[in-house]
Amino acid sequence: MKKGHVTIIGSGRSGRGMIGELYDADDFSITFADIRPDLVEGLKKQGYYTVQMTDLNCHDVKERIIRGFDVVDVKKERDRYLEEMIHSDFVSTALLPKDFDAVIEDLVAAVRLRREEGLLTPFFITLGANYVGLYEYFDSHIRAKLESSDLEYYEQYVHLLMSIVNRKNLLPPEEERKGDLYRIIGDNKPVLRVEKDQKLSQCKNLPTFFRLEENLGAAMAIKIWTGNLVQCSMAFVALRDGITDSYHASLHKKASEFAYYASVEGYQAVAEEYGLPPRDNKKMVTIFRNPEFADSLYRIVREPIRKLGRNDRFIGPALCCMKHGILPYYITKCLAYGFCFWREEDPDSVMLHQFIETNGIEKAIIHFCQLDLDKKDEKIIYDLILNAYRELDSKDPLE
Repeated sequence: MKKGHVTIIGSGRSGRGMIGELYDADDFSITFADIRPDLVEGLKKQGYYTVQMTDLNCHDVKERIIRGFDVVDVKKERDRYLEEMIHSDFVSTALLPKDFDAVIEDLVAAVRLRREEGLLTPFFITLGANYVGLYEYFDSHIRAKLESSDLEYYEQYVHLLMSIVNRKNLLPPEEERKGDLYRIIGDNKPVLRVEKDQKLSQCKNLPTFFRLEENLGAAMAIKIWTGNLVQCSMAFVALRDGITDSYHASLHKKASEFAYYASVEGYQAVAEEYGLPPRDNKKMVTIFRNPEFADSLYRIVREPIRKLGRNDRFIGPALCCMKHGILPYYITKCLAYGFCFWREEDPDSVMLHQFIETNGIEKAIIHFCQLDLDKKDEKIIYDLILNAYRELDSKDPLE
């Protein structure tokens, strides 16, 4: 007899490598839901996957094989997907921002179905995605789409909860995946940080790996506007000098220093915004000085267009800095390296460079960073990025 059932929306690295592994270890039955037919069919056919976990001090490595799960195609098997969801004890997501609106539609449909079936038990949904303002985005958009009777049900029975998915989940080298196409390697963080909720605390089959916390909005801002900021800053700068893995990037003087100072700016802004104490940010960089956790910089900076966007890891903290009178000098400097990033295999990188070639860097900054130059703070951010890019541009402006 299983402890409970969970539907995990998003079956990528985090969905499988952290959320799926934790629920499986806690004796929950699992249904993975995904929009990628190849992933759905592949997981169904293989029927298992392996998670290799190394402790943060690299003293212990263990592997767990996850079996006995179900997999459903969100689009092709929509009715079954919704049925699985509404009868689950928990729903947990591991999403990219581009998937938010589609999943919101699914959650709205699930709320309506639960009300129509007369399900009067709490419906717990943990939201997992790298996005500051995650709960507010989902809650406001769900409410806007619900009719009055469904909204009343939503307010009484649905518990939408922030969570932070913070394991490092990587795909192993190609040769290590020959026997297991869906193998994940990473660290062994044993908890999922979840926003504290009274009903959730009283839940009889509460997952033992849930760590209930207050003020996870601040924790999410720290994760993205300092942690993810460090990774991307270090990666963009190091790639410019031909370095392609995080271990060597963390040892590269300019890349590590720029990333560190960017994180200092980012944390100062977050601390002002959420009333947090000062802290030493050096570990944000030195944690990567471990060859066991070397990660591809190409993976870290993949989809650069999203990472240069308004609410992401550069412009988000830069705007927060300006709000609190902090000049985001290093944040914008590292972002400028992002506009210089080129990789033929990355469609976003190609699109970015084509836009710059056609329209110029000035319009590219406005377009991709979504800045309003009529606003003083945003004009300053724009000028900082533009000047930093000009320093990096190899073209002679006088020719």
